[in-house]
Amino acid sequence: MPDTFYKDLPIGEEAEYMALQIIKKKYPRAYKKQGNFKDYDLFVPEKNISIEVKRDIGSNNSNNYFIEYKCNGCNSGIFASKSDYYAIFDENRLIWIKTDELKIISAKYGKKWAGIPEGGVSEVEAYLVNKNYIVEYSKMVTNIHESQH
Repeated sequence: MPDTFYKDLPIGEEAEYMALQIIKKKYPRAYKKQGNFKDYDLFVPEKNISIEVKRDIGSNNSNNYFIEYKCNGCNSGIFASKSDYYAIFDENRLIWIKTDELKIISAKYGKKWAGIPEGGVSEVEAYLVNKNYIVEYSKMVTNIHESQH
């Protein structure tokens, strides 16, 4: 099975730029970290906060967000991120949630999953967390189609 990471990268970056546009309306100095920077995706100097952006289109079919925490036995995803917040994009909305809250909710309400995701080549461990739990504990929900007007 071919690794689709580089094919999927622009799709993920599109979500990052969408989140950045929303943030810049209130915090114009916010910016996207460039290059291979694994700690987080966006930084907001005005608030001194960092944000990890994840795109999860599959959640629209399963009603669960895929929250990765290990890859090939090493911490990844929420266990490796140094972000203050996660912004999860599902094509309709951005869910803004504190990373520490997401860790707690994922462990408490998520169903553990392990395997090689479709299009991947690496063994991944993740939580499948019902979208409603994450929305309930989120700090903010941005409806994308409304925010673009």
